Amino acid sequence: MTPAQPHIAKLPVNVRPQLGETIDSYIRRLARANHLKPSYLHCFLCGPPFWQGKPKIERLAAASGRSAEVLQHALPDATSPRDRGKPNPDALRLHQHEALTRHGVDLAVLIQHDALDASMPIRAISEEWEVPEWLVRRVLTPSIFPELSTRRRRNSLDAETKGLVTNMIAKGMGATEIWTELMDTHSVSTSLALLQIQIRDTNRQHTDPTSHETAVTRATVADGTRTTHGSECGGASRRGSGHLSTDPVSISVHQCP
Repeated sequence: MTPAQPHIAKLPVNVRPQLGETIDSYIRRLARANHLKPSYLHCFLCGPPFWQGKPKIERLAAASGRSAEVLQHALPDATSPRDRGKPNPDALRLHQHEALTRHGVDLAVLIQHDALDASMPIRAISEEWEVPEWLVRRVLTPSIFPELSTRRRRNSLDAETKGLVTNMIAKGMGATEIWTELMDTHSVSTSLALLQIQIRDTNRQHTDPTSHETAVTRATVADGTRTTHGSECGGASRRGSGHLSTDPVSISVHQCP
């Protein structure tokens, strides 16, 4: 018999998801608006056993006060690709719109990239790429355009972030500690598995200098591959100006002394 799911109460501060942003970006904004650490809210929304994995849409819907349908409409990675409907012929024709294909560049990819962290409103993106606002909205609607850049962003680290991770490894930090630090301090999302691979390969480089080429190859492959996340959410990631409690079957905000 499947155990009943705990009731999750809505967080006090309502945060509206922006069209085209990632689920991790939305969770960070929702957490900070409610005086929570993003890493803790992320872990809570994932639940066991994969605390650093992909948040469950039904838990996010309950905590945010937004329906799952609204979240899936706005957040391109809120639904798995196999659960998305196929674009209709009218939508497919939009992919070839001259405003998106001029100069031989696929502007849809660039538009989606600019929307990932909710730092640019629709109007700003429209002006940046000289694409009408109505078309920008269509590009950022998952049911019309597939996500072209979200997966790569979610599982890869740029050179600056890789440098941060290398320094954290040198300090003896583990994968969960690094994941928490990236989420809370640097607003960076990545998979726990990718961090574990980088830690392993970095340690191998110290013991076997000839393994550097192999480590680079493995890290490159990991950047483009979605992996399964594991490990429990550490206690350090649960401390902050506020914390969530199921108590035992509801979610609420408490101020820490």
